[in-house]
Amino acid sequence: MEKLDPGEQEAILLAEQIEAELIILDDKAARQIASERGLRIIGLLGMIKDAAQFGLLDLRVTFERLQEAGFWAAPSLLERLLRQQ
Repeated sequence: MEKLDPGEQEAILLAEQIEAELIILDDKAARQIASERGLRIIGLLGMIKDAAQFGLLDLRVTFERLQEAGFWAAPSLLERLLRQQ
């Protein structure tokens, strides 16, 4: 846990403290630690995918805007999520 930045450490500890049903994490190391501690995890792309399934946003447009803002994700992952839509 010491290898994580303070924000991720606090998020994991808070999720445990309040017995959260879900924690939002994208960092690989943070996700691994949270999983080992029994927390259920979702990342930003998972949240976006869920929102698109409810018709709350356009998945392709949202991915494009994220990339314009500097968010990086493997192109193969983005394409797979778009195909699943």
